[in-house]
Amino acid sequence: MSDSLWRAVVPPYRMLDPGLVLAETTLLDTLAELCAVLPDERRASFLLNEALIRAGATPQLIGRDGEWRMVVAGQDPHAAAATALAVLVAAHGWRRLKRCLRCGRPFIDRTNGVSRRGCADHPGRPRVRRTAKP
Repeated sequence: MSDSLWRAVVPPYRMLDPGLVLAETTLLDTLAELCAVLPDERRASFLLNEALIRAGATPQLIGRDGEWRMVVAGQDPHAAAATALAVLVAAHGWRRLKRCLRCGRPFIDRTNGVSRRGCADHPGRPRVRRTAKP
């Protein structure tokens, strides 16, 4: 499969959002492991492949009215989450897996410019506390 086919997965990743949201909740331990081994991409890919196998992820291509999409067979949310994460990594590498600057929680950056710095609990930049002038 050529790299150009994966480039169709572009921000804001609406197609992957349901699975990526699941990944941030159901695969939190896996995301933490991935963030811990990065930038070792080979080790990270091994861990993600293990997560796909454990979840029993079986992607299938489904067509309707000339529109094609990839879905994961079965109802396991772990499989959908792991598959969405794998598609994201295949399309744009590992740089979207990050840790929150404030609490260290792993999260997936789905912004256009890969600029998110915080998890869902800490979405903005850390605030600088200013003292009131007398």
